Amino acid sequence: MNPVQTVIALLIATGIPIIFLVVIYTLDLYASRAFRLVLICFAWGGLGGLGLSYVFNSYVALPIIYTLGLSQVFLYVLFAPIAEEILKSLSLFYVSRRPEFTYFVDGAIYGFAAGIGFSITENYLYLSQRPGMAIALALTRGFSTCLMHGTAAGLVGAAVGRFRFQQTSGKRLALIGGWVAAILFHALFNGVAQFTESLGMVGTLVAVVIGLVGVGLIAFFIAMGLREQRQWLAETLDRKVGVTGAEVRAAQAYADMADILKPIASQFRDKAELVEQLVLLQAQLGIKRKVHNQLDDQPELQTQLAAEIEQMQERMEQIRKDVGAYVMMYVRNVFPEGALDVWGRLELIAAHTGPADLQRWTKMLSSEGREAPERSIFDSLQ
Repeated sequence: MNPVQTVIALLIATGIPIIFLVVIYTLDLYASRAFRLVLICFAWGGLGGLGLSYVFNSYVALPIIYTLGLSQVFLYVLFAPIAEEILKSLSLFYVSRRPEFTYFVDGAIYGFAAGIGFSITENYLYLSQRPGMAIALALTRGFSTCLMHGTAAGLVGAAVGRFRFQQTSGKRLALIGGWVAAILFHALFNGVAQFTESLGMVGTLVAVVIGLVGVGLIAFFIAMGLREQRQWLAETLDRKVGVTGAEVRAAQAYADMADILKPIASQFRDKAELVEQLVLLQAQLGIKRKVHNQLDDQPELQTQLAAEIEQMQERMEQIRKDVGAYVMMYVRNVFPEGALDVWGRLELIAAHTGPADLQRWTKMLSSEGREAPERSIFDSLQ
């Protein structure tokens, strides 16, 4: 294989898994995960997890298989899934003790990152062994095996995060349950891959479908976590931290900020990004307060979170001052009680059917008749 093909194969083997990791990473609407911890999990999966798994498979599993006279299939459906899922997710022991780890949304992302790191390094090993078919192999693995590794480790992370607030015994059971689910998913994938290997393109398509279903499963878990976190905001954000009911609804509707805050982006263009930052910060504060209240058995972590919460409140107060009282009053009136699109509907009705004075005011407070803003209020997250 010539150098150009080698480079293309390496780019594919790296790029496809990274793209899926970025997609999963950006699903965390409230951005409570830390990029630094994602990198730690990714690096551990690709170096520590893969390295230890290689040692185990080569110097423990294979000798046992040869000694007992077993088929090498046992390596793929038994020994490798057990060793790899335990070893590549060991980084979760560290990140689950960090204040940035809030719920199973974060756990799924951290675990998925560890699995993707593992799969990329494994891709390089397979490409070096089969240079003649490197490009095809990189494409196939990128949409199947890599996604399986990410999904399996993501299941472990989600289990750890989901039961993070349980007592010690509950956490251990959660970790074991996550590992069992990951091992079974891994073993199922490897078993199907072994069975369909002789089917050619059909077998490849089956492997790809399993990989994509796995990513969909992780995305589903993240969506569940975000829905529960939106409920947390109503429980934890109140006037004690200077957050009004309207601002709570804004935080809960953060995914629709681009549409909901269009009037602000049009009328107060220089303040729009600050308003967006404030709403996101309020959502993160609500999640942190919920986590803080549930960590009774971890006083050290509670202290760390308390310090973070205090810093976030100070930052919120500064942003409010920068935004100004007039714009803040406007923001709070954009989110009346009831459906979140009430303002938009009333504005539309008033602009076309109300008295002349009311029409003039609604035009001033909306984008009608004005030049479109240069950037959406949501652009900073894209």
